[in-house]
Parts: sequence; structure tokens; C-alpha cells
Amino acid sequence: MRRIIYRSTATPELDRAELFRLLYHARASNEARGLTGVLMCAGNELLQVLEGPTWKLVATFEAIRRDPRHCDVAVLDERSIDAATFAGWPMRYFDDHDICKAVQQMTEKAGGILPPTIGCAVSDFFVEAFVDAEAISPAPPEAALPSSPRPC
Repeated sequence: MRRIIYRSTATPELDRAELFRLLYHARASNEARGLTGVLMCAGNELLQVLEGPTWKLVATFEAIRRDPRHCDVAVLDERSIDAATFAGWPMRYFDDHDICKAVQQMTEKAGGILPPTIGCAVSDFFVEAFVDAEAISPAPPEAALPSSPRPC
């Protein structure tokens, strides 16, 4: 059994509707092949953890690498594993709208401890997405101070 963690950048063709079509087909295909994993999206950046039998995983990843709906595919980690971390998830999807919930559910699915390579990849992915969003978003106006201090 093997795990691949990779990042990529969505092309304009991978809009929200196309992303959900991709997820639907990936779930069906992965279930048939015995693959499991997680796909995360933040803006137009993607991070995927894909696990399964080595030869099926490698064949699937080569198809993913050639998919024109994303570019700049970079493998962050590839290794042999004893068992799938996300067994039962043919392709779970998380976006950057509720990062805490995503990390919590992934950790629970992993038996309470997310493997360090996955934890670091997810953390770096969402931190970078947050920093990028902060860099391009205008700062909100400062709130006015309350007229009388009172405890929260």
C-alpha cells in the first residue's frame, strides 16, 4: 500500500461545478479501485492525499498528473504505508471555509493522530492559503472602541 500527497493549481476550467463533477467521478473510480483519500481546496490551490494499492495508486496518479484541469503538480510526499489513514473515504472533500472542522474530521478518521507528513502538508497548505488571502484582501476598518469598558 502506498500514499501520495501532492499540490497543484486549478486552471480556469476547474470551476466549482467542474470540481464537484470531478469529485463525483473520483469517488466512484476510487471506490472501484480500492483507493481512499482527501482533496482540499483553498482558492485555486489544491492538495490531495491519495492512498491505496501501489500499482492502482501509481496508475491513478499518472492520470491525475496529465489532467488539464490543473497544473504545477508537485509531489510533497510519497511512501509505502501499512494501512490507509482515510479508509472508507473514497474521496473526501474539504475547502477553506471551515479549516478547523476539516482538520478535526481528518484527525478523528486517522484514529486521533494525523500522521506527521499529512499534518504538516495540510497545515502548510491552509496557512499559505490564509496568508495569500490576507495579502490580497483589504484590511477591515478598525472597530471603534466601546464607550464604556465591560467584560466580555
